[in-house]
Parts: sequence; C-alpha cells; structure tokens
Amino acid sequence: GPGEAAASPAVGSATAFLEAHDARVRAVVLRQPADSLTAAEREQVRVLINDAFDFRELARQSLGDVWEARTEVERDEFVDVYRGIIERSNLDMFIRHHRDGGVSYTAEEIADDGRAVVLAEVPLKKEKKIISYSLHRPGSDQEWRIYDLAVDGAGTVAGNRRAWTRYISRHSYEKLLKSLRKKLARLEEAG
Repeated sequence: GPGEAAASPAVGSATAFLEAHDARVRAVVLRQPADSLTAAEREQVRVLINDAFDFRELARQSLGDVWEARTEVERDEFVDVYRGIIERSNLDMFIRHHRDGGVSYTAEEIADDGRAVVLAEVPLKKEKKIISYSLHRPGSDQEWRIYDLAVDGAGTVAGNRRAWTRYISRHSYEKLLKSLRKKLARLEEAG
C-alpha cells in the first residue's frame, strides 16, 4: 500500500536516492584538501548535482502561471538559464556540506501522489542547517529527482515565485530572463 515505503529507507526510497547521490559527491569532494578542488573536480560535482535535480519542474513551479503562457522554446531557454544559476550558486554550498561533516537524513514522507519530502540535518562548524528536499519520479526510469530545496524553511520555489511574480508584474517576463542571464554570466565569470 501507499504507506509501506515510509518505515525505513527502503531500496528505491527517496532517502536511499539522496544517500547514494551524497556518496558520489563526497567521493569527489574528499579527494583534495578544502578549497583546492580542480576545475575538473568542480565540474564533476556540478554534473552530479545536475543529475539529481528536475530543473524543468523547479522552473515550472517557480514561474507558476507565467510558465503556462510560455512556448516550448521559451521554457527550454528559461530552464537552461535557471539550471546554470542553481548549479553554480549551490555548488559551494554542496561542497561545504559534504566536507564539513556530511548530511544525515532524519525523516521521509510520501504523499498520496507519490511525491516525497525528505528532511536532512547538516552540521556545519557553527550551526546546524535543516534541509527539506522535495522529490518526485518524473521519468520513465522511475528515478527520483529533486524539484525543490528548502534550507531552514526558506524554499527555492516559494522564494523565487514571490520575487519573480512581483518582478514580472512590474516589468516583463523578457526583462526577468535578461536579468537572470546577467546573473548567470556573473556567476560564470566568478568560476
């Protein structure tokens, strides 16, 4: 039945997926002393993060009604820019989390529609962060993918949806995309 998988991180559970993903990231991150990952190693971590996320669903939920009004080409374009920003802005956070003590998963809930929420604790040097991952299985491969991430209660989707809805109503969707492109260019320059 629907509640069976929740008892422990069963094989194929969302928690098991996240743990396996963490192990792959940690294998790269722990090869070198802090802050000395090579460009190739950073790229490996970036690809691993990329593989764990469903950026299309993240973009769809973040844009809300605005997504519905976009053409397929516009959606693809938006997803590419958004993916670039998230990969680059989350990269250092992911590397730090894995280096400073790793992540422990504390709870998993599966909703009736099959989506999962997994809670994690990350002990950093001065504080403990609580991360909530929202996951679903979008593809035919039935692999879990992350479509939202909340750190200490601040969700990516909710935060972006608020900010972007406001921005688009003041300016336009085109202007939002332009400003996100600029942000991505800055992140790319910073390495």
